[in-house]
Amino acid sequence: MIKNIYIIMFTIFISIMYASTSTANPQQIVKNVICKEKITFKKFLKESQYEKLIWFGIANDGSTLTELYESTKTKTWTILETDTNGISCATIGGNASTFLKH
Repeated sequence: MIKNIYIIMFTIFISIMYASTSTANPQQIVKNVICKEKITFKKFLKESQYEKLIWFGIANDGSTLTELYESTKTKTWTILETDTNGISCATIGGNASTFLKH
């Protein structure tokens, strides 16, 4: 009888441990987002960062244009999101970029 109780408790313990480690644990990401007129951003990326537009996409609802700029000289990259009013926000950027072959 006691052996069965230990087996049941062990099974419950393992089930709880497995469930807690296998569930997603979402965390909020906090970013510093800078927003300016699109022309201002494009000029800055071209003249100061040597970045050029290499990819863009439009949201399904047409509300946002997302652009990826990259510099082969500095290996930096920036993602801009532009709304229908022409305001662009640099949502993320980085360095050490590389192209992957398709």
